[in-house]
Amino acid sequence: MTQSRLDNWALMPGTLVEIRRKGRHVRAGRVDAVSLDAELLWLANDGAVPRQLFEKAEGHEVWSCDAVADERPLPV
Repeated sequence: MTQSRLDNWALMPGTLVEIRRKGRHVRAGRVDAVSLDAELLWLANDGAVPRQLFEKAEGHEVWSCDAVADERPLPV
């Protein structure tokens, strides 16, 4: 799996990403929404894990993930 850090959070909804903080994995999931200023990012709910907000100002980093094998759409 190839990953790269994404400094521009203006992502399209549905992108599979990994959230890290201080070099450690926090959560992985699909981007549900991004704020207009691209400083806030929501990951979509995933089963029992609820939708979650992440802030750049709190030190969160977004890393891309190759998702060739995982093409599931966002839940409606």
